[in-house]
Amino acid sequence: MLRQLEDHFGEVAEIDSDVRIDFPGHLNGFAPDLVKIADDATPDARGLYSPPDVEFVMEVISRSTAANDYGSKLASYASSGIPVYLVVDPYVGRCRLFTHPKNRDYGRDLTVDFGEEIDLSGTAVAIKLSTEGFPRD
Repeated sequence: MLRQLEDHFGEVAEIDSDVRIDFPGHLNGFAPDLVKIADDATPDARGLYSPPDVEFVMEVISRSTAANDYGSKLASYASSGIPVYLVVDPYVGRCRLFTHPKNRDYGRDLTVDFGEEIDLSGTAVAIKLSTEGFPRD
């Protein structure tokens, strides 16, 4: 996924892994598995980006984090207006794409099987992502 984003946006784009972002709420300092920061974003005095700077978040499910990825993180990302939230689940071989944030939820929820394309062309990141070859657990 990282390579696809870098190929599309270029190596100068701010695409990070496990970088802390402080979302509103108690204990909502999350470090997403992959995040795309807006090109015009500037980190704060501590070197951190804020939720309005985030265009895309991807989390990969593990057995110990699934409840957070579909629970507190989903609610926090939606509340913060993150336009695209992608959850990759190697246990079932599917991705869930959440777009159109509204309150503590997303207005759209699309499930895509591994091997199918994820069409983000109508979103802030405007890309089509391949899931071909995603590993399954």
